[in-house]
Amino acid sequence: MLIEIKKLNILNDGYKRKVSLDRMYVNADNIVSITDYPGATTFLLRENLGSSVSEGNYSLIKLNQGARVEEIIAFGSAEELYKSFTRPEGKKLLND
Repeated sequence: MLIEIKKLNILNDGYKRKVSLDRMYVNADNIVSITDYPGATTFLLRENLGSSVSEGNYSLIKLNQGARVEEIIAFGSAEELYKSFTRPEGKKLLND
């Protein structure tokens, strides 16, 4: 199942940095771990890179890529991201 996350991208042009949140779809079966990552918020505030991006929680997602593990900084807390791709237990419809 593919889930949508907002990936934090920081482009360093030498004297100037650009920050953006890009939409990305990830296979939930490839996620190894999700942890809260407060370092991203403090970095964005320290570098003064925009209040809209620096307000909020960020998580570190580790994805299995076969022989290596890729780390992605995503917008949202670990709990919010985990809830977005887990289904509630209990009674289900046949084609659910």
